[in-house]
Amino acid sequence: MPSPEARELAWLLIRKAEGDEAILDRLLDDHDVPDDVLGFHVQQAVEKRLKAVLALNEVEYERTHSVSYLAALIEQRGIDLPDCREELEALTPWAVAARYDGTFEQLLDRAGARVLVAALQEWSARLVDAREEAAPQAETDDADGEEATEPPA
Repeated sequence: MPSPEARELAWLLIRKAEGDEAILDRLLDDHDVPDDVLGFHVQQAVEKRLKAVLALNEVEYERTHSVSYLAALIEQRGIDLPDCREELEALTPWAVAARYDGTFEQLLDRAGARVLVAALQEWSARLVDAREEAAPQAETDDADGEEATEPPA
């Protein structure tokens, strides 16, 4: 069961990711908004959702924008990622290089970005909700001095 601090951090990161996702919802179809700006928010939304899952599982991670590093930590804990690992890893340059490197010329696949963000939303929500549903049952069982044998339905 995650600690209250881990749960609080996970929900903070989810809320922060939702802020990036709100920007994407409003601007992803606006072709006057440059790809580097949108790519940054895609990367940030995904990064924060990965960090939320790590936080909820009380996995320490370095302060980084490397989606590859965060994904590897998640896999090391035996947590399955969505079937988009290659697309996730391609996001890392959008955090810094796309914003500050004048030679970054990659185009953002806006439709693909929408699908990727939606996949991470569903994946992280499922994992966070499952841990949250298990927490009250574990707290109740702890109070009774018994261990939970299965998560709540």
